[in-house]
Amino acid sequence: MNIRKLFTLFMATALAGVVCAENVTLVDCDGNKVTVDLPSEVVKVINDNYSEVQSELVANKVSAATILDVSAKVNEAYGKLGDYGLKTANPITDAEDGLNELCDSLVDVVPDSQMQQNVWAKAWLGEMFHIGGGINTGISFMNISSLIDAAKALGISADGIPTSIPFPTVTSDIRVSLPFFPLDIGATASFLDSSKFSGVSEILNDFSLEFYNFGFDVRYPLIKKGPLNSILSLGGGFYYSKGGIYLKDDEASASLDYKAATFKIDAQYSLKLAVLVPFVGARVAFTQASSDWEIDVNWKELYSDESSYIGMAQDWGILPTKFSGGANCSFTESIRPQLYGGIGLDVLCFDITASGCFDFNTMIPSVAFSMRLSF
Repeated sequence: MNIRKLFTLFMATALAGVVCAENVTLVDCDGNKVTVDLPSEVVKVINDNYSEVQSELVANKVSAATILDVSAKVNEAYGKLGDYGLKTANPITDAEDGLNELCDSLVDVVPDSQMQQNVWAKAWLGEMFHIGGGINTGISFMNISSLIDAAKALGISADGIPTSIPFPTVTSDIRVSLPFFPLDIGATASFLDSSKFSGVSEILNDFSLEFYNFGFDVRYPLIKKGPLNSILSLGGGFYYSKGGIYLKDDEASASLDYKAATFKIDAQYSLKLAVLVPFVGARVAFTQASSDWEIDVNWKELYSDESSYIGMAQDWGILPTKFSGGANCSFTESIRPQLYGGIGLDVLCFDITASGCFDFNTMIPSVAFSMRLSF
């Protein structure tokens, strides 16, 4: 979907819906009070920006007769719900709620994706020098059912779209253990900014994507050599992620930003069975996360061939050009108990690990796979 089609949706939501009228009193350029009945969502926009609306009415020398004409046109558009294919009584509210729910999902899933970074099957003992590193990929599944419901209500086909989609992470990580020092220390990082790569930006055109991840952890082996070469380790770590998706052209722009900081403590138990290293663990994560969206659209430019009433409504603040919302959680609000486990393959210098995780707070499953060299 290109950006013009995307904002056509928001124009439809702004000018269509069932009529649930409320009255609002405006003052024209000559100081005359005009009380008009308008759809509830439009009245809310006016009341939220009342002083700005009044200033624009005066600045544009808007008469009472013109206010009545524009109000009639808005009511007429609001009475043509079927023409837009919409199936909701509150299109603006449903669209905003859907995007806010998407932010809620991101606040849940980004910290879980962080936990899939730098997962190693066993802890190193510190009896000799070890170093290893490679590529780690992970997926946490994000619930978008509320966004699909909002899309359906707004007449957008969501056929074939699953209610849960994968949220990926790809990182480079490294782990090191020093002789006679009973800790192994790991670090992970990744970044992408599509606007910095000319070839990518030309392909994506009006779309850009950026994200940054980094983190570190330490593990201490409580049991170094139990039965079947078992190891029990206790660890802790910190992860930070920040990213965004951006759309922009001459007519409109949209953005969705997120960031998350997570502390974790965990305990992990592993066995060494020939070249296989099965492991299981439990962790608790504490997260502070936020996600925000914003839309800014120039209706007059986007619908330059349409009625001048659209331009008037925008100039006066009746038709808003900015929409925004978001979600957040604090460390005390987001305590995440998790179980995880998997199996590693340790052959010569090759270290391959596959793992899975389940978050009992968010009920989100995640998986990860890594390929590394270690010496």
